[in-house]
Amino acid sequence: MPGDQTHVAWGYRFLNRGVCFTSGYFLAYAFCNPDVDNVYDVFPLRRSRYAFINAYEVKPEDQYTFECRWKDLARFYQMQPGYLFNKLEKLQNMHVDATYQYYDVMQWSTGEAYRRATMKAIHKELVHELPCDKYRPIMYKLVVDDTEFSPTESVAARGGGMAPS
Repeated sequence: MPGDQTHVAWGYRFLNRGVCFTSGYFLAYAFCNPDVDNVYDVFPLRRSRYAFINAYEVKPEDQYTFECRWKDLARFYQMQPGYLFNKLEKLQNMHVDATYQYYDVMQWSTGEAYRRATMKAIHKELVHELPCDKYRPIMYKLVVDDTEFSPTESVAARGGGMAPS
């Protein structure tokens, strides 16, 4: 009868390895062969060429409420496909006569992803709830990105390298 227990133990071991191998195979296959319609590039090989910048004019008494509601808008963006990041910038010196007190800078994997997110009814509702007098969304195209080239190569090519000490 001890032979029966060895046979059963070998069977469970084989079954466990088979399940692990099969699930690993399908997971690797799904990762290496994504569905083109549903894929999102976790580590994009190509940087987005556009920055979406929104300018907000906010009264001093509405700043706290604005920041809280803007966080709700940012959470909405975070749940959208193609979203990369979003930053809210506030004017440091409020005594300066500036038209806009807040700017947000967003990056999306594509301009189409941003457009789809802004077309949703909940986006329009969240923007409408922001206590700001002026809201101006603007799209900028990337012209120069300092991560694309080495400063030592470009300076050395002009003969402006550091002099030896």
